[in-house]
Amino acid sequence: MKAKRPISAHYLAKSLPLVLIEKRNELALMTKRRNALVFGRPQEQMMFVFSYGVVVLFDFDQKHASKILKQIAKYGEEPVEARKIEEYAVVVDPTAKTSVEFDSVILNALDADHLYVIAEVLAQSVAIDYVEERVDGIVKRLGNVTTDLEKEGRFRLRDRDVLRAIGAGSGIVQYVITQLSLLDKPDVTWEDKDVETTFVAMRKMFELEDRFKTLEFRLNFIKDTSEVALNVLQSRKGHMLEWAIIYLFVIDLVLVLYEMLRH
Repeated sequence: MKAKRPISAHYLAKSLPLVLIEKRNELALMTKRRNALVFGRPQEQMMFVFSYGVVVLFDFDQKHASKILKQIAKYGEEPVEARKIEEYAVVVDPTAKTSVEFDSVILNALDADHLYVIAEVLAQSVAIDYVEERVDGIVKRLGNVTTDLEKEGRFRLRDRDVLRAIGAGSGIVQYVITQLSLLDKPDVTWEDKDVETTFVAMRKMFELEDRFKTLEFRLNFIKDTSEVALNVLQSRKGHMLEWAIIYLFVIDLVLVLYEMLRH
């Protein structure tokens, strides 16, 4: 008999404190991973809490899910108001081979390792959704800088706005590289060939490789444009300093002439 069970990933915040959540969660801790906590049991409910701000819930009803997410979100760093959600399903069919479909993954039996790699791909996918939205905003702001430089030889954004855009871009680069670990495989994939096959198929289904390449291209644009903007800002400040020196020299000259005329 086939059993279809929901699994969903929720982006809650920039990061989640795993040590604190481990102590203050109602579900029983099953295991700890490099950047995640796993609660519950495969035959019942499971929750995966990732340090990069995502919670994945397996087989939770809406009411219970809302309660859990609200509780965990209050511990997050920079919690988001409009949460990103990735919804999927796990179909258990003892007569079928494991396969990844458009709206579900089919397993012939439930086990914690398969559920973990499914959860990790969903978590990375919803985190990329959030990053893509942030990057789009930064690219638009810095795109105005390049347009202004091309047309007028200068840009209209205030120094503070440019520096904020550069800082936001650097923060996203750090988040993608140090926390998401998009290029790393979970340890469980090295121990079980079937789990690795499911992980690879899930990544392909959610286009993580292609989305990462697109993201990498945009992040490089942010990096290059940031360097240009910083050079312009430094040049601008240098010109301001030169004019300030000239202004002070003129004042000094006027005062000297004034004293000479008095005498």
